[in-house]
Formats: sequence, structure tokens, C-alpha cells
Amino acid sequence: KITPEETSYYCDNIEVGHHPTLPMSKKYPFYFLVNLATGGGWPVDLSRYGGKADMYVDFVRVYKGQ
Repeated sequence: KITPEETSYYCDNIEVGHHPTLPMSKKYPFYFLVNLATGGGWPVDLSRYGGKADMYVDFVRVYKGQ
């Protein structure tokens, strides 16, 4: 959720972070990215999975304000 004062991030309808809205977010359109990166710790031994890992996103919701 982006307002002139604050930007909030949600996962499963639970706020997981927020910060003051930055000047660039107030001036330009906002684009979102679904990032399936798992974070640090690579390389990971995936041998028990045949050297592959699948990640799935069930759905992404994007809402537009009034």
C-alpha cells in the first residue's frame, strides 16, 4: 500500500514491513516484482531433489486506490 506518507508491504494480508514513502514513489508510477529468490546461503545442495527446485506463486493481488 502506497500513500503519500507511508509505503507498506503485505504477505497473506499481514503487514510485513513499512517505511516512509520515498520522493520517487510519489513522482513516478509504481511497478511491482515477484521475486522468488531465497536469499543468501547459495550454493545449496539440491542433490536430493535431482539438482532442481520448483517455486510456485499461487496468486498475486494488486489493488488500485480510488
